[in-house]
Amino acid sequence: NGVSKVYYAPGWRIGYMAIHDPTGRMNLVRDGIERMLRSRLCASTPAQLGYLAGLTNDRTWMDAYKQKIITQRDLCVERISAIDGLEVQSPGGAFYMFVKLTDKKWAQDDKQFVLELLHQEHVLVVHGSGFSAELGKGHFRIVYLPDVELLNEAFDRISRFLQNNR
Repeated sequence: NGVSKVYYAPGWRIGYMAIHDPTGRMNLVRDGIERMLRSRLCASTPAQLGYLAGLTNDRTWMDAYKQKIITQRDLCVERISAIDGLEVQSPGGAFYMFVKLTDKKWAQDDKQFVLELLHQEHVLVVHGSGFSAELGKGHFRIVYLPDVELLNEAFDRISRFLQNNR
């Protein structure tokens, strides 16, 4: 687990891992993980102290935060589903969505879609083939953390782009 999702602090690179291995079968895996952890620089002291405060202080604010994120996720699913040429499934855990391009013009070239969308409508998304050349082809990824107003503006622009570029 880490602060990116739990405390809305992407980029801090702080988290934890628990390994349950009562029989000792994962000794080599544990050794590899520990070696990998030692090869990286650690997070800054202020970031570590911030994470500690998050772990030890009251977390009642998380209920409102969680509801805000769910609202934003649901808005994105609704808006994407209403745009001709796009399909999406509601994500179960992350605050990213992998959107499928069903428009014939763009389904074969998600990278060009992303570049043209950025150039024409000034909306930045990430091409799916950058995550997997085979499975990501014909998709793009969005983050649904921005405020509702910004998300709506982005979807208006994406819709306009697809209407103008069929």
